[in-house]
Amino acid sequence: MASEVFVYTMTSVGGVGAWSRYLFPFTIQAFARLGETLYIRTGDDVLRLSHATTLDYAGDPRAEPVLGMVQWPWLDMGQLGRSKMMVGFDIVADGQTNVSFGTNQSNLTAFTIPCLVPSDSVPGMIIPMPLLAPSVSVKVEFPAIGGLGQPWELKALNVYLSDQRMMA
Repeated sequence: MASEVFVYTMTSVGGVGAWSRYLFPFTIQAFARLGETLYIRTGDDVLRLSHATTLDYAGDPRAEPVLGMVQWPWLDMGQLGRSKMMVGFDIVADGQTNVSFGTNQSNLTAFTIPCLVPSDSVPGMIIPMPLLAPSVSVKVEFPAIGGLGQPWELKALNVYLSDQRMMA
């Protein structure tokens, strides 16, 4: 049985925060914090949460890769309900990245096929991704490589739009 955890993180920039959703492949019975370390109890196991670890149950036969995913809610990026032309995007990240775009917010499974992209596309040309949609959901996934998790960080993502308004 898996556990779903929601965490609200405050930033030092203007007191703005963001929600994160974590899916653990085990049932969480308790959390405890000692200093800056978070411990999780599941059954007879006590696990330590670490940014450096890319496996749940590291060093154990039950080890599973920790997968990363960042997804924005539906971004309208302009006049509500009007189709916008997305031209492409740039990304800056650490780790192998797969990017896909949702194009229909009434069908939450309607995403483009995930594309493996360079982790830093800022030098050179943008990554072309022509899409026409009223709103877009961007999903960046950091998959397991060779059965192992990978350290990852999403630093920036920029979406380029073409203004489709008609001049009178």
